[in-house]
Amino acid sequence: MFSIIRSGPKILILESAYINEVILYFKNHFNAFQCNIDTAFEKSNEDNIVILLTEKMKDLLHLTDIKNILIVKGEVDEVLSHILNHQKYDLVSHSRIAPRIIIMRYFGDIEKVVNEVKEDYHAHIDTFNEILEKNNEGTVIAFTKHPLNHPISLSNIYEKSLLIHENHSTLMKALRIHDLKYLNIGLDNKDWYELHIKIYDSYGEYALHYERLVHIMENLQLGLILGESWGTDAATIFYSVGIYRIRFFTFYEPSYIKKMLLGLEYLDDGTRIVDLDLYHKRKKVYWSDLKNKEKRDKTSLSKIYRDRILATLEKDPLEELFVLEEKILNTRY
Repeated sequence: MFSIIRSGPKILILESAYINEVILYFKNHFNAFQCNIDTAFEKSNEDNIVILLTEKMKDLLHLTDIKNILIVKGEVDEVLSHILNHQKYDLVSHSRIAPRIIIMRYFGDIEKVVNEVKEDYHAHIDTFNEILEKNNEGTVIAFTKHPLNHPISLSNIYEKSLLIHENHSTLMKALRIHDLKYLNIGLDNKDWYELHIKIYDSYGEYALHYERLVHIMENLQLGLILGESWGTDAATIFYSVGIYRIRFFTFYEPSYIKKMLLGLEYLDDGTRIVDLDLYHKRKKVYWSDLKNKEKRDKTSLSKIYRDRILATLEKDPLEELFVLEEKILNTRY
C-alpha cells in the first residue's frame, strides 16, 4: 500500500574480448536491450539485471571502462548458469557482482533521514556514482522523493547516497522493520492523520469499488490501510443503507484525500458511479470545502481531480483503472 524501500536492479559486470558476440547472445536468449547508464536505471527494477560489459576487469571500474550496457530480466545465477550450460564461457573471461542497491523514499528533511541511517549502520556518505565506482562490495542506499512504484532515474536520486558494509538481504529486513521511523524523522515526527472512508453504492458492487479505490491508493501512495468493515448509515429517518468502511493512516491533509476521492466518484462523461465519504475525527469532510472561484459545482470539481489522478498513473495502472470502471458500468445495465 505504501512503499518506503525497495531493491534496485542487480548489477553484473562481465569482462569479454568478444563484446559484440556477448550482446548478440543476450539479445537472443534473454531478450536483452542495450541502453546508456541513465536509461538502465530508469527502465529497470529489482527484477532486472544491469549487465556492464568491459574489455578489461579492474578492481574499481569507471564509466569510461564500460563499453556497453544491457538490461535483462531474471536473477544473476540464472544468467551465469545459462552461460555455463550452453558452453558460452569462452565469451566471458571474468565476472563480478557489483554492490547491491536499495532505494529509500523520503519525505520532508532528507538530511535528517540520511544522517539517521548513517548513524544506525555506520555508513559512508558519497554520491551514488562515486560509491559504485569506488567499491566492489557492500550495499548502496540511494534516496528519492519519488514514489517507488514508478520508474526511478539517476536524476531522481538525491545527491548523497550511503555505502553500508552489510549483506543486502539482512539490511533490507532491518530497514523494513524501521522504515516508518525514517519516514517520521524526515517529517519531524509529525502526527499522521487517521481517516475513514465510507463507500456507498446503490447497486451493491462493493468489491469492485474497493478494488478500484485500493488500486488508486497504492499507485498514488496515499497511506496505510489499518482495517475495513461492513456497516450501515441512516439515509433518512426510516431508511438505512449498507456501507463499506475503510480506516487508514496518511500524512496527507484530509482535504487532499477528499480531492482524490471526489475525483473517483465521477467518470469523464460526468457519470457518477460511487459515493465516497471521508471522515476525520468523526467529522465529515465535505466536497463544498474544496470549491474554488472557477469551479463551483461538484461534477466540475470532480473532473479537475480525476484529470490529476489520470495524469499521475503510469500506462499499466491507468489501463487497469479503465478496466475496473468498465466492469462497474456493466453492472448498471
